[in-house]
This record gives sequence, structure tokens and C-alpha cells, in this order.
Amino acid sequence: MRRAALCCLFLSLSDLIAQAPEAPARLALPAPAAPLPTAEFRARREALARRIAAVAAPAVVLVRGAGKSAGMAPFGQDQDFFYLAGVGEPDLALLLEVTADGTLARDELLVPPFSRFQATWNGDFLAPGEAAAARTGFTTVGNVRSLRRRLDELLAPRDGKRPTLFVPTAPAAPIGGTPGTADEAAKAIAEDRLDGRASRERALVDQLTATFGELRVESLEPLVHAMRPRKSPAELELVRAATNAACEGIAEAMRAAAPGRYEFQLAAVARYVFALRGAGPDAYAAIVGAGPNGCILHYNACSRQLQQDDLIVMDYAPTVQGYCSDVTRTFPASGTFSPEQRRLVQDVYEIQQALIAEVKPGASIRALYAKCAAMLVERGYRNDHGCTHHVGLAVHDPSVDVLEAGMVVTVEPGAYLRDRGMGCRIEDTVLVTEDGHEVLSGHLPSTPDAIEALMRERSVVDVPAGLHR
Repeated sequence: MRRAALCCLFLSLSDLIAQAPEAPARLALPAPAAPLPTAEFRARREALARRIAAVAAPAVVLVRGAGKSAGMAPFGQDQDFFYLAGVGEPDLALLLEVTADGTLARDELLVPPFSRFQATWNGDFLAPGEAAAARTGFTTVGNVRSLRRRLDELLAPRDGKRPTLFVPTAPAAPIGGTPGTADEAAKAIAEDRLDGRASRERALVDQLTATFGELRVESLEPLVHAMRPRKSPAELELVRAATNAACEGIAEAMRAAAPGRYEFQLAAVARYVFALRGAGPDAYAAIVGAGPNGCILHYNACSRQLQQDDLIVMDYAPTVQGYCSDVTRTFPASGTFSPEQRRLVQDVYEIQQALIAEVKPGASIRALYAKCAAMLVERGYRNDHGCTHHVGLAVHDPSVDVLEAGMVVTVEPGAYLRDRGMGCRIEDTVLVTEDGHEVLSGHLPSTPDAIEALMRERSVVDVPAGLHR
């Protein structure tokens, strides 16, 4: 009798295990993506010199990197400095001297002198000298404390006229920010009646023009930002790596979603995958909007507990070696779309596919905006936001209207039914190729049927007891 009972119990457990969803695959730990080669940054500085010579030469270029963080957060370099220098350390500057024919007479990185105290607490940073020049690809690496003396020499009058000085004049955007948000933050400080400070960039221009009489100062951003939209093959590999990590993280969050969990827990699942994949800091704050929060375009409080009938808009991606991605999916907390939810997501999906088909060399971002607005209104929705933007070192990278091969953009229509407490956005990162486009995030399910199938898979963070491997 006992043997028969044990046999029945064994068969019952076997049946349960056989009927359970397949156990999740192990998450691999690949080697992190390699940084861009120093030769690429050197080529950018040389290309910038040629652009400057076409505007004004002789000229001097000064770009300061970000200062030390005010708190204990990890350091983040300013985007334009990183684009030209490729060095992620605080309190640096670069000096370029451009001749009339567009060559670099000076290609110098300025760094703080070696400090045993800083090395003890924060690690070894670059120090002036040949070793740092070899590591960074600059011709010389000098002491940043000599910056004022260097400027006195380089900006001295020649034949009665000073060289033109090119510097960033707009508030710098760090990795994980955008030029637009940096400008908004600086403007708020400048207009605060109890503060009123100018931006760091504006203060530098004021100081230099007061120090060097009759100095012509030009904004560097238009020249650098004209270079950033078209990506090199090496840059594209980093964007691709960031996109793959974003897709895998969102997919894992979709598997882990269930009523009773919290928005921040889905963000944590994705962040866990990003880290395992060797990704760097977030490209932007995680947006996990359940129910009515899905109608808040840049919602990032992530505090709501998921309800059975919630539709979730998840917009989240990391950086890889400074380069961003931007991916969004919309899925049901329950794992199954209601008829109304399915209709909304299917509508947005069909609009997105029509827009993606338009992405190719020569396409216009303005035309995509207009097409998206018309299709949304035709289906009875409002047009609440733009449907595309460039992606690179910033999630909203410097933009041009007409697309060329090598550019990376998003395609992200959205429809928001605020009176019904649900919204939908579907966003893919898309590479413009020579003859069309490649959807870099296309392997992440976005149709209702494919999303429901993915959500039936077991998550690596939620393996039932007894099925752990």
C-alpha cells in the first residue's frame, strides 16, 4: 500500500514538472563591449579642425570636461567632451590649435597632476606625461593647472589680431542626459531670484572676454553637433550592444510582471539584466508606467503596485561605453490583453510599422511627424508627442531633419486614453542603412500575440521552489 502511494506521489510530481513552463535559460555573462579606439577620437578632432578652418582660422578650441560629482554618485562625463576626447575622468580640458589649412598644430589633453591622496581613495587617474598621451591618443598630455598660461600663449595677438576661440556656449549634457534637459536646468537656475547663477559655459565666456580684449568667441556646438548624427561602424556596434541589453532587460521584466508586484520591481529586473550584460549607466531614468501612469510620458516614480487590469508602458535602456539605446514596449500586468487593450496596442503597432517603412536615406523627420499625427487622428487618438528622434551619446542626440545612412533614430508612436487609465507606446531603435533601414530592437516582441507568448515564459527571478537548477 505504501509503495503504491509513493508511486502515485512520484507520478503526480513528475506530471506537475512536465506540465510546468520550461525553466528559464541561464543568463550568460559576456565580456563587456570594448571602448572605441583612441584613433577614432583623434580622427574626430582632425575632422573638427577642418570644419573650423572653413569658418575661421587660425583658431583655438577649448573644451572642459565635467567636474567632480558633488555627491557619491559615479562620475559622468559631458557628452561633447567625451565625443572629442574619449576620456571619462573629472576636471579635464582639451586644447586644440587649428591652422589656416585645417591641421592641428596643438592636440593636447590637460589633466590634474598625480595625487597620492586621490589615488588612495578613488584609484589611479591619468597624470601629465607620455604614458597618458599613449593611452589617450593625444599628442601631448599636460597639467590642467597650466590652462590659464596656455591660453595666454595661444590667444596672444598675431599680426595685431587674436585667434578666434571656439568653446561650448550651451550648458553641457552629461552621459544619461540630453542637450535640451541640460539647457532647461541651467535656465531654471539663472531665472531663480534667490540664485541667478549663469551656466558654467556662460561664466567661462564672460571671464575670457573680460580677460582677453577684442577676443572673437564662437560656439563650438554647431560644428560638433553636425558631426554626431552620423555614426561610425564602431559607434553602431555600441548602440547595437545597448539595444540588445535593453531588449533582453525589458523581455525579462515582461516575464516577471504579475498583479501585486510593483513598477520599481520590473525596473529592477531589467537593470539586473543590463548589468549582467556589461552595460553601463542608464540612458535615462526607467519609465515603468502601469495603468494611468502609462499616460504620463516621462513618468519615472515607479511606485505603483500592479493591478490585474493594468496596461504597462515600459521605456528603459542602458548605455554601453557611453552610447544609448531607447526601447519601449506595452504589455498587460495579467499576461493577457483585454479586448480594449489589445485593440489599442494593435493600432499603435500598425501605425509604427507604417512609419518604420518610411525610414531610409532622404526621409524627413518632419514628414514622419506629420504622417504619425495623421494616422493617430484617423484612428481616433490624439497626437501627444513626436514619433522619432536621433540616438547616440544622448538618448535625444543632436538632430538633423533629413536622414542619411549611418544615422540612428527611434520610431515611437503613442496613444493615450487618459479617461480610461491606459496608454500605449511602442518604440524601436532603427539604423538607417544605404538602401533602407534595420530595426535594431526588432527581435523584442511587440504584437499582442507575441507579447502574451513571451509573458507565459518563466522569469529567471521567479523560479518556483523545487525547479531551481
